Amino acid sequence: MTEEQAQERKAVDVAVGVLVRRDAQGREDEFLLTSRPPGKVYPGHWEFPGGKFEAGEDAEAALRRELQEELGITIGSAHPWRIEVMDYPHARVRLHFLKVFDWSGELQMHEGQRMAWQRLPVQVWPVLPGTVPVLDWFASEAGFAGVTHASRLPAQPTWLDAVAWDERGLVPAIAQEAGSKDVLMVAWMNREALLETWARGQAVYWSRSRQRLWHKGEESGHVQTVLDVRLDCDRDVVLLTVRQEGHEGHGVACHTGRHSCFFHQLDGEGWAAVEPVLVDPERIYR
Repeated sequence: MTEEQAQERKAVDVAVGVLVRRDAQGREDEFLLTSRPPGKVYPGHWEFPGGKFEAGEDAEAALRRELQEELGITIGSAHPWRIEVMDYPHARVRLHFLKVFDWSGELQMHEGQRMAWQRLPVQVWPVLPGTVPVLDWFASEAGFAGVTHASRLPAQPTWLDAVAWDERGLVPAIAQEAGSKDVLMVAWMNREALLETWARGQAVYWSRSRQRLWHKGEESGHVQTVLDVRLDCDRDVVLLTVRQEGHEGHGVACHTGRHSCFFHQLDGEGWAAVEPVLVDPERIYR
């Protein structure tokens, strides 16, 4: 996109809340980042929470409404901080950043996003482009010198060593649907797949047949938003609690177009397919 084309696009006004927790001495210590939910552009990228102005709203009114809807909190005073215009491929946005130090209510992720309290340098990845200038402002105010965020997948954390990887460096991973508790599928992960899953907030597996990482839904669009990751008592099985995204409203996890991969039921004579095909696989796989 040329600079002239960018200037022609009308900017959409967005209120952004920079929630800050102060330490015992009253100094600004940690700030809240949330991940973008599936279904939006840049899914899984980390940002400061907020949303678009509605008719008749100013930045503070929009922020109060958005944080109540998204996070379930009622904010106290909102302090205007900076305004930044960002040109994304899908839109031009005017970001009104407001600092918030006081709020009431328990933080709840109403849109399926994740949250993380962070200091510089932030540990979550990937960071939304519109978030990067804010981290630079924090660094300038705090006299912080150095890289503020990771531009690529961070180094492998020590918690990966707690997993009992098999001789191939793999561990089985079960995906269970959050609402129905249906077991959707079983796949494999290596260290990088588990780390990618944690970083993206979406399931990434290791394909033994293709010998590469497999971001679930990379072809079909049927991504799995990961809400929880657990390890069993022997540390040799990973359990993912997921929200299965689907096709035209159908939560499809199986490459056969069914909701679950566990659709064969033993009826005493043999294995019968007991779940319907929700979407023709020919329509969703290339």
